[in-house]
Amino acid sequence: MTTNVSLIDFRVHFLRTGSDEGGRVDFQRMLSALIGQVHPSATEIRPAPGDWGIDILVGSLVDKVSIWQSKYFYTDIGDSQKAQIRDSFASAMKNAAKEGYTVETWVLCVACELSAPERKWWDGKKRGWERDNPGLNIELWDAPVLRRKLLAPESAGVAQAFYPGYGPPPSSSVSTMTVPPVAPAAEAPRYESALFVRQLTTAGIYELDGQRAAYFNADLVVRDVEARAVPAELAAVEEIDQTLVGLWEDSVADPESSPTVENYENSARKLYSTVMSKTLDHAPPTTLPVGKVHLRGFMHRVVEDSRAGWVHDWRDVARQHAEEQTKAEQTTAAVDEARESEASVSVVTEPPPLSPDEEGEGV
Repeated sequence: MTTNVSLIDFRVHFLRTGSDEGGRVDFQRMLSALIGQVHPSATEIRPAPGDWGIDILVGSLVDKVSIWQSKYFYTDIGDSQKAQIRDSFASAMKNAAKEGYTVETWVLCVACELSAPERKWWDGKKRGWERDNPGLNIELWDAPVLRRKLLAPESAGVAQAFYPGYGPPPSSSVSTMTVPPVAPAAEAPRYESALFVRQLTTAGIYELDGQRAAYFNADLVVRDVEARAVPAELAAVEEIDQTLVGLWEDSVADPESSPTVENYENSARKLYSTVMSKTLDHAPPTTLPVGKVHLRGFMHRVVEDSRAGWVHDWRDVARQHAEEQTKAEQTTAAVDEARESEASVSVVTEPPPLSPDEEGEGV
C-alpha cells in the first residue's frame, strides 16, 4: 500500500494510542523527529518540574534559542485551547527573561486546520506578540503546514515511521477500510457549544454522554475518510448522510412523530426516538462498515450542520445558536485584547545591591 502523506489526519495519533494523552506524546515525538531532519541538534525538554514553556528546543539556553510548542489540538481552537496557547507563550517569554536567554523564534504546532475565526484570532495574537517582543519571529505549524513538511524528501523517514502505509492514493476507487474502532466515551469532548447538544436540550433531552460519544466517533470516521479520499468511501459517507436526512424528513412528515407547538417537548422527544430507531436499523454500505454508534453520530452531524432538529421551531434554535456563537467569539476576542494589553508590561529587573561604599555615600 502506498503512503499518501498529503492526506494524513493527525487524529491517527489518538487512534493509535487510544487516548488523548498518548496521542499528545506521540504527536510531540513526531514533531521532534520532523524538526530534527532540518535541525539535527533539536531536542525535547523534560518537565522537571517545569519545562520553561519549551517542548522542543534548538539552540542554547545560555544564548539564543528557537522554541517549538506542541499542542495536540485535533478538532478546533476553542476558548480552552486559546488559553493554553496564551499561557505557553507567556511562560516561554517569562522564563527567557528570568534565565537570561533570547527567544529568536517561537513556533506553535497544532494538529488541526484552523477555521476563519480561529485564524483571525491567531493572526491577531501573532501581530501583537511580535510587536511587544521586537526581533521575535512567530510561526504556526497547523495540519496543512505539517503535511507539506512531511512531503519533503528529507522527511520521508519520519513519514514512514509515524504514518506507515497511510491510505491508498487518491486515484484508487477500492476501499480497504475495516470496521472502525469505537473510541472510549470518556475521551469524547463535552461539546458544550455544539448545536446538536443545544437541539437535544431544547427538546428536553439531558442524558447526553452517549450522544456526545456517538458524535465524536462519527466525526473521527468522517475525518479519516476525507483524509484517505477513497472515492468509494466518500460516496458511502454521502449515502449515509442523505439517507438519514431522508429518514428525518419522513418522520417529520408523519403525523405520529411530527413535532408540535402544543406538545413541545414530548413531541420533540417522540420525533427523536423515531428517527434514532430508524437510523440504527439502517444498513450502512459495505464500503463503510460503521457500527450503530457511528450511525447515531452521523445523525447528530446532520443536526450540527443545521439541516435538522427535534422541536417544531428547530430552525429558530439553530439561528439563535449561530448568533450567540458569533457574539461569544467577538467577546472572547475583546477579552483577549485586554489581557494582552495588560501582559505587555515590561519585565522589571531588580537593581544590583549597593556596595558598602555606595551605602556609605547614601547616609
